[in-house]
Amino acid sequence: MSTTNKGFNYIFNTSKEDHKVSKILSGHDADAKVVLQNLVSFDSHTRSVISSFQHRLFSTCHNLQEARHYVNQAVLDVLTSTVIRHYPMLKNLNVEAPAVKRIDGCVAEAGCSLTELLAWSSHLASPEPACEELKPQCTTQPPSQALARSAEQKIIDHQATVINHFIEHVKLQDARMDALEAKLNDPTQVARKRHKQESSTSDVSQARKKQRRGAATHLHATWYAWYAHEPQLWRAPISRQQKSDAKQLVAYMKLFLDDGFVLDATAEDFRDKVLQLGTRAEKAVLAFLDEHGIISRGSGAVLKHLRTLHRAGTLNARIERHEQLLQSAAICDPAPGYTQNVLEQISG
Repeated sequence: MSTTNKGFNYIFNTSKEDHKVSKILSGHDADAKVVLQNLVSFDSHTRSVISSFQHRLFSTCHNLQEARHYVNQAVLDVLTSTVIRHYPMLKNLNVEAPAVKRIDGCVAEAGCSLTELLAWSSHLASPEPACEELKPQCTTQPPSQALARSAEQKIIDHQATVINHFIEHVKLQDARMDALEAKLNDPTQVARKRHKQESSTSDVSQARKKQRRGAATHLHATWYAWYAHEPQLWRAPISRQQKSDAKQLVAYMKLFLDDGFVLDATAEDFRDKVLQLGTRAEKAVLAFLDEHGIISRGSGAVLKHLRTLHRAGTLNARIERHEQLLQSAAICDPAPGYTQNVLEQISG
């Protein structure tokens, strides 16, 4: 490393300089005292609703064995306000992003609507008056027109993002209505509405084409999401096909827990126990597939192979064993009854 680089690192590689750089990149003056945004600006009723949403969003920050490991409430308020404020931007970047799905699920679980979430976001994006305590410290006043323009532009950009979100939502609703009407009407009207449906969904389809295919989901991750995520997969705001696939995959994994399993949702180590059982079932499933010359590891591919083996009658013995365990006290499953014992033996 050259002398110049060493000197540069010595001067700029400090937390104080990092704070100044972050202020400048955020549109603030380098020496200005920036107050972190929190939830104080909301009324008490709205704060109680947001608190319910916050408790589900940061579920891993509560109900720990030791209270000293809890995350400070002031920190959670700042993080929550940041998530709410930038939610329209996140959804505009990628509707299918895991973070967006997580936020939508927590909103539904808290009994809120996306309209309320967008209203909170707009409220947080509105400029706040300068703090009276900070006014005497300002020796030089920057150009008021430039600051007003900057704040106004931020509001315009945020409102445009919210409006674009509503436009995309309306387009999707129109496309679904056209598809439903096409099924109900005679074939002569199908061709007439097909052009409208394609034009209304062209922007959405182009955005989906740009998305890259993500990595395969491991079996233990699907198992953990089924039992321990909030909300659980059987009541999460996802498609019926996704719920059905997850339910069937978890049912197949249960067949490979030879001694049964016991899960108590009220136990302190519930999530740890879920992860342990999921990992154990995953190892047994993959070992079983290896015996049949199958090397797939992702949840989707494994589910297809297990369905094929099920139709061939290969899993009959395991299904019979699982039914016997269900009749005894060897299995304690916190999932709803309609999601259990969904596999039947295939008669030859």
